[in-house]
Amino acid sequence: MSIMSGLLIRKAASSDVEKLVELRLLLEQHGEDSNPSIWRITEEGKALLKQKVENALVGVNSQVLVAEMNGEVIGYIHGEVTHRADYLPRSVGAISTIYVAKKFRGKGVGVRLVEELREFFNSERVEHVTLRYIIGNREAERFWKRLGFEPIITTAGMRLNEARVPSDVGGLKSVF
Repeated sequence: MSIMSGLLIRKAASSDVEKLVELRLLLEQHGEDSNPSIWRITEEGKALLKQKVENALVGVNSQVLVAEMNGEVIGYIHGEVTHRADYLPRSVGAISTIYVAKKFRGKGVGVRLVEELREFFNSERVEHVTLRYIIGNREAERFWKRLGFEPIITTAGMRLNEARVPSDVGGLKSVF
């Protein structure tokens, strides 16, 4: 019997909040392990996660879905829709977070979560879907590429006290 035959994708409920917070923290750790330069969640950030998850569950333009196997939540996805008049496309879906427990990866759970979230996006007349993943998270890079997502914007970062300008630009050693 394949894992897919016992997989249930459903809307997250308030009874799932603690498990969603647990999975979100695992996602955070996975991201930090993937790239040592990524911002790190603080203790205050961890304390705020429960409220953030609860807000996502009741958001008007938001949907949180869970993947459940034998009564256990093994993954989730959170998507949000933005409708706007100042840019095209006017309706954009954002996959805010997705996480599948390690032992269930590569078995189609993430694909099913994305497919179900796509139904929500279709119902909201979304024209374009965006997402972000951490450079260095090779699993995410391969997963999203396989689903047809391609990078369109790069976000670069640096520590403020490490800002440098080449010495041939007016002899400056630092931008700041």
